[in-house]
Amino acid sequence: MADTDFSSVPKSSGVPKPQVYDLINRLNAAFARVHRNMEALEAVGIFDPLMMQVLNRQHEQLRAGVNYHLLGAMRRIEERDRQRFAQPPNEEIPSP
Repeated sequence: MADTDFSSVPKSSGVPKPQVYDLINRLNAAFARVHRNMEALEAVGIFDPLMMQVLNRQHEQLRAGVNYHLLGAMRRIEERDRQRFAQPPNEEIPSP
């Protein structure tokens, strides 16, 4: 039987790729909320501006690192799927 599961990560996880991408999107939305809240705190004006810059840079470094690793893993999965689905289907040859 042909493998028609076009949207799954490795079989061991059992999680569809769209759900993984949704989770990564939600994670990035949370990073955006942190960024907005940090800006709001900085605007209050009672915190050391240099320390706020350091904290913002650390936050952006974490966000970038998380995306780099998670999307790198997804890229490998997508490349594997591209290779797998580029192969001609294994059709059964009728017996004579």
